[in-house]
Amino acid sequence: MEISLFLPNVGVFGGVRRYLELGNAWTALGHRVTLFHPEGDPPGWLPFAGATLPLASAPDHEADAALCSDPHTYAAFRTHRAATRVYYCVLERDPGLPRAAADREVRLAANSTALRQTVARRTGRPVLDGAGGINLEQFHPDPERRPAGPLRVLANGRRSRAKKGTDLILRALNSIRGRTPEFEIVLFDTPARGEARDPRAGAPLPPNARYVLSPDQAELTALYQSSHVFIAAERKAGWCNTALEAMACGCAVACTRSGTGDFARHGASAIVIPFRHPWFIARAARRLLLDPALRTRLAGEGPDAATPWSWARLARKLLEQIAAD
Repeated sequence: MEISLFLPNVGVFGGVRRYLELGNAWTALGHRVTLFHPEGDPPGWLPFAGATLPLASAPDHEADAALCSDPHTYAAFRTHRAATRVYYCVLERDPGLPRAAADREVRLAANSTALRQTVARRTGRPVLDGAGGINLEQFHPDPERRPAGPLRVLANGRRSRAKKGTDLILRALNSIRGRTPEFEIVLFDTPARGEARDPRAGAPLPPNARYVLSPDQAELTALYQSSHVFIAAERKAGWCNTALEAMACGCAVACTRSGTGDFARHGASAIVIPFRHPWFIARAARRLLLDPALRTRLAGEGPDAATPWSWARLARKLLEQIAAD
């Protein structure tokens, strides 16, 4: 198949990984993938096996299937010559969904079971199952990287989007200092292209917290593998990549329900935080830090919980549904 993908940029965040990883999986299956975005240059942070072209060149090409997930490239996606067009919803309250839902020549997909159900309810239309996404070759345990102590708590450090919950996590962790074994807090973030704001500026950082800025993919994997606990406090997420990546690397995970419902089972594969509030986040974190047996059990269950959600399986699942039309 000829498959076209549309993105507003090829930066580190914003659902870009999903398209790069799916493109790589489809290329490995023998399909030809072209990624269109405004500049047309290849991504610098993750290898991409397909072709990349400027968005303006999209009218000169055609495909068997085209996929888009944002309102910024929707016009180019819609006028692109493709036998099947799929709007792939990847976050709650997606601003591009109303336009796509009203267009009967565009099929809908969603990247989690919960979001799929929400989109189907809101639109009254069939929604393809696009749940999944983890690179199991990159994200896997390496016990030698995880020291006996001090305990390390890892979290997404992106503060420019309140939905990540970074400041909530910091306040929660600061509140339990001295009431748990010694621990350090590590946050990671990669500023978007052209973003001048330093995520550390104004952050409520406790003395035991530090940032790792712009880690490459090997460094990111090493952070997961060397951490004992990962905390995610997202809202409006479709699929929480970081929580699943941490689980795949053998971290004990505490997470909100947002974007994690397909793989986080409370008490089995993770601690699911019932309410997105510092008190509940602190309670979950303290429980994991105080109970080494629980940490060890969740760390052992995480990789198995991640296995069904590989990009390769998702790539095949999506194409099977597209071809079934």
